[in-house]
Amino acid sequence: MNNSVSTLLECIPDEWGTKFHGPTGGVTRTQTGPNSIRFQAPCHMALIMLTPQPAREVALNSDQKSEFLAPVGTMELIPARADLYARWKVSKENILVALAPEKLSSLAGFEFGNEDFELQPKVAGHVDHRALALANLIRDEFITSGSHNPLYLESLLTVFSTHVLRNYSTLQDQTNATRRGGLTPKALRDVQEYIRANIAEQMSLERLALVVGLSPSHFLRAFRQSTGKAPHQYIIALRLETAEQLAVLTDKPFGEIASLTGFANHSHMTATMVRMKATTPSELRRVNAANKTKV
Repeated sequence: MNNSVSTLLECIPDEWGTKFHGPTGGVTRTQTGPNSIRFQAPCHMALIMLTPQPAREVALNSDQKSEFLAPVGTMELIPARADLYARWKVSKENILVALAPEKLSSLAGFEFGNEDFELQPKVAGHVDHRALALANLIRDEFITSGSHNPLYLESLLTVFSTHVLRNYSTLQDQTNATRRGGLTPKALRDVQEYIRANIAEQMSLERLALVVGLSPSHFLRAFRQSTGKAPHQYIIALRLETAEQLAVLTDKPFGEIASLTGFANHSHMTATMVRMKATTPSELRRVNAANKTKV
């Protein structure tokens, strides 16, 4: 089986919706129907319904189809290599999460000290409000962001993966001695230095956690406790701060500043600054030049 992250969603037609591939898995927001699909899951997959599906038909590792009502928030779990057939008779919207088996096993090792587990799907039509909340956050990022934030989506995938292990696996009955508290002063300093040194690059949650030797989920909790911000929020704030300094203190073109500070382009940098700072790089430069003239 090819478990390359970039292939995890190949069984889903591209025209059904936007796809995101990160280091630990992928996610797509699909809109289609009425329709049907049949495939062997290339990885662990979880489907969360954003619209209701009356008389949904599903067959998992069987030729016998079950028909049921799938309300909003219904979550269906499809273990890797499982054969799935599904048919829906109305137009539908959902979030489909693809989890690389080796990455989920690695996360299980960090969280539970045990990489050996089996996934346990729930009964048909099972509603999971926590999964729905995460799915809506993913949906919002796809819809509202002109250039979605990879680190933010990866963070949501990590939280979702942890939720799956805690509630849909054979590990759920094991005592999980979750580590609490923030990062140590050295760990915080190390990760802040790493972020500053790589501000122009797309940083993954997995890589940031590796810098301080923590699991991605523990790193998320500890980083937020230490800084008051999620990693993606901290990085965006630092990118804006650096872009502001370069706009005011240099005459570099704004496109170059965007590249140096990790934004996709000049427009992305400007839109982010307007949203978060209510100003633009050109306005900052203009005001600074005017103040110099007055002096």
